Amino acid sequence: MRAAMPQASDIQLAIFSQAVDALGGQRALARHLGIAEREVRDWISGEVPLGYATLRETARALITHSDMCRRLERKLSPAFSENLTEAQIEHLGNPEGRRPAED
Repeated sequence: MRAAMPQASDIQLAIFSQAVDALGGQRALARHLGIAEREVRDWISGEVPLGYATLRETARALITHSDMCRRLERKLSPAFSENLTEAQIEHLGNPEGRRPAED
């Protein structure tokens, strides 16, 4: 079995930037990590290399965010009838929300 190749720093930085966006941006990640927004900008610009702790805490933030998104989706998705209002349930047979044609 081949050993895993180390990740290239430019690829890691691109993935980190996507993670920052997914978490709500630089300000949101800085707030979550309890650091200055400037530190996040320095990482994204490549001025300061990403450290192990930064990657670990960002990954943890992504997991927390993902869990929250799953819970919200479960409470919001119309696929679950308990998430619908009475008016929405009445229109279930008419998914376009149009009034049925009168006879």
